[in-house]
Amino acid sequence: SRYIPGEDNDEIAVARMLIEQSIDMGGSKVQLGGMQEHGDSVLAVSDYHGNTPLHSLFQPHLRRQSYIRYVELIIEMSARVDEKRKTSFYWNELMLQQNKGGYTPLHIMAMNTAIEYRAVSSVLKKCNDVWESRCLIHPLLQRNTRGDLPIHIACVYADANEQWMEAFVGFLDSDYKVTYDTVFTRKCLLRILEKFINDHDEEFEQFWNDNNWWSSGEVQYVSLQQILSSNEQMDDIDWSSLQTPFDDLLPKLRVLLEAAAKSNMYHTHQKQEYEISPEPVHLAASVPNFPTFVLQMMALHDQSAFLRTDEHCRIPLHYALVATPGNQEPDSGKASYGQDLVYWSANDESRSLVQFLLDNAPSSADIHDRDGRLPIHLAIANNRDLSSVVLPLIAAYPGSISAIDPCTNLKPFLLAASHDNASLDLIFRLAALEPSLINA
Repeated sequence: SRYIPGEDNDEIAVARMLIEQSIDMGGSKVQLGGMQEHGDSVLAVSDYHGNTPLHSLFQPHLRRQSYIRYVELIIEMSARVDEKRKTSFYWNELMLQQNKGGYTPLHIMAMNTAIEYRAVSSVLKKCNDVWESRCLIHPLLQRNTRGDLPIHIACVYADANEQWMEAFVGFLDSDYKVTYDTVFTRKCLLRILEKFINDHDEEFEQFWNDNNWWSSGEVQYVSLQQILSSNEQMDDIDWSSLQTPFDDLLPKLRVLLEAAAKSNMYHTHQKQEYEISPEPVHLAASVPNFPTFVLQMMALHDQSAFLRTDEHCRIPLHYALVATPGNQEPDSGKASYGQDLVYWSANDESRSLVQFLLDNAPSSADIHDRDGRLPIHLAIANNRDLSSVVLPLIAAYPGSISAIDPCTNLKPFLLAASHDNASLDLIFRLAALEPSLINA
């Protein structure tokens, strides 16, 4: 029937009548044919597959002229149930119902990019408003049987633009501060890249042909990660065939990277004066344990990024040194597949993010940030590891060992000694490398 903005059309009117009658009968546990019995309203009734009316409403194959009136109706009806029960969280009860695959209505909604943004934002805003009671898990944090959150489902749909993804990430981040590893997981990133590769078969075939150092027999055994992680061949990589497709992928990565950076700053109590960068490569460098081969794809796409200062007068290396991963440990066992970037870093990376940046842009060790600090000052001030961070910085720029930190007026070894948590090994090694002490 024809949709009339702001009014109930025939279809909405029938739905309203059925829901109201079911609310009036609430608590009677009436059996509805082959469906499961319901308590508070018909909105909670599930079919053989475990789908409720809300699962069906958001199904991608059931395209409607507009969803907002249905959403408004269900919000109104859930409020009536809460009023009758004297509760405040029925909406989230509905949004947490899972079908046999573990999918909630939000998982289904994430698949259907035909739903107007206004309807999506209304649904997610209501989830946040209701969650303030803290009676139930936030619906955006409910995983399906494969371990996917709704945002992970939204990531892999080709027609999901950055605004669509921003809706899920934004509402998740605005009122509910989850850790960045919850949202930006290894599995999530792999699925985005797999979708990227599968959707651009011809471009990737051209990429293999353009980069023909592999024989035809070897290609099937060589992954994209192996090619991009090979430092010796980085300068020889011809990225031209993937330049345009990557333009479409980059905005999605930027949305997730920004959420990850903000969440990491929040949970590690990082100094807020170190702003979030608008540059994708700078953002990626600010996410601890971010996969280096993905960063390399971003750098191939923008080859001047490693040495370019952003609007905050910082380069990617500055952000990588300031970002603090907190107290995260890699998971083990089956649950570790795709659940966090710490696991990826510990098992799939041969070098740290800082080492990767220095390998590909060694002169970045000699670039000051907005405060006049060199990378070695940032590394020591943030208590970074001696062998994987501090010593490679000194190797890239030997003169930095004697450079005075403009913020403290201390040389590196004294800066380390002033740090409450600095290791004696770090202080000793820096002092042993200080020319003035050696000559004395």
